[in-house]
Amino acid sequence: MLPKFQAKEIFECPRCGLIFYPGSAASDLYSREYFEGGEYHDYRGDERVIRRNFRKQIRRLLELAPSGRLYEIGCAYGFFLDLARRHWDVSGTDVTEEGIAHAREALRLPVECGDFLDSPENSGAFDLICMWDTIEHLPHPVRTIEKATRALKPGGALVITTGDIGSLVARWRGERWRQIHPPTHLYYFSRKTLTRAVEQTGLSVDSIDSVGYWRSLRSMLYGIFVLGEKRTAWIYRLLTAGGRLDLPVYSNLYDIMLMVAVKPKSAAGEDLREVSRSLLSGP
Repeated sequence: MLPKFQAKEIFECPRCGLIFYPGSAASDLYSREYFEGGEYHDYRGDERVIRRNFRKQIRRLLELAPSGRLYEIGCAYGFFLDLARRHWDVSGTDVTEEGIAHAREALRLPVECGDFLDSPENSGAFDLICMWDTIEHLPHPVRTIEKATRALKPGGALVITTGDIGSLVARWRGERWRQIHPPTHLYYFSRKTLTRAVEQTGLSVDSIDSVGYWRSLRSMLYGIFVLGEKRTAWIYRLLTAGGRLDLPVYSNLYDIMLMVAVKPKSAAGEDLREVSRSLLSGP
């Protein structure tokens, strides 16, 4: 057990160094209450600022694959897929019934409610697979990456954002780090452990960057003063005029990472390149 996370019952694997919470996250945790007054202050109310973040991610994705098929694991209410379908043929899945109902009925998106691991195999079907702040919630993150790898076309990319427990902020804050909240967050990756997880499935890490987010001021203050049944809720009410005052705020604490991992175009092609390198280097 890590001393700085002892009160949260978070452990570190002695073999691989992955940090995790040994409990499980039942799908019923992700009900309307999770998105309204739970882990999120008001997810749908923050739609405008959430879409602002996704537009930034889409610009990055267009450099990887300007067209083709895109799949999102953990699509929630469908805000990202609604923007992405302007460029790609999109689909996705999520365990939240409330979110999937909104994505289907209000946004007319082709999404399914359930665990991605239970969905049909789609070998080599997608150019892009995205997990935006999702992998930390999954009971079986490596199995999910393995299945996503199989679903990618050769040359396709898996794009993941998640907290970086190896970051300076995470190491300084310890169990008070903003990403530490089991049982919804089960796994806590560093750049090293996430790299190991994707590489063991056959993917190659193309890039890892720290990313910032636009958030509503109201949501940020809610997390600081209200979330977790804190006794400082009165400060939130004071600073937001009872929840009425709001504006978008950008922050980057360098504790959230974005990884792009690419599937090799072909094993045979790589073998030929290796032979060529050997021939050019001489006996």
